Amino acid sequence: MRKLVAIVGVLALLAGMTYLFLFKNDNDHFFDQGVEYYEQKKNNEALFYFEKSEELGNAEALKYSATIYLETNNPQKAISKFEKYISKIGLNNKDSKFVLNDLGVAYFKLNDTENAKKYWKMAAELGNTTSANNLKELETKMK
Repeated sequence: MRKLVAIVGVLALLAGMTYLFLFKNDNDHFFDQGVEYYEQKKNNEALFYFEKSEELGNAEALKYSATIYLETNNPQKAISKFEKYISKIGLNNKDSKFVLNDLGVAYFKLNDTENAKKYWKMAAELGNTTSANNLKELETKMK
């Protein structure tokens, strides 16, 4: 019985690997690998795979790369990636209000309050309550 279970397990593993190698394209593979490293907080490895995925046209990889740059205190690179992502998905995408908020945060980290306000206002108009709160807090501090 153990041999049968072992054989079935090996066959299932081989079937899964075959699917990955035959039916997933490089873009999906690179993106999935980047997400796996991102979830493990291995930012350098994640960025490597997201960059590869970006080269193959994956817009979602831009968002992840930008987030890593924002989280690792590199707001200038985050801005570039977020802006490319927004230009690809447009402002009517469900992610826009979150990305616009993150753009505001990146500009705020650079002490560029005018652009921070601009993006937080855009995100708030799309329904992002965090952006609305960021705007209120910023305006309170500026008084």
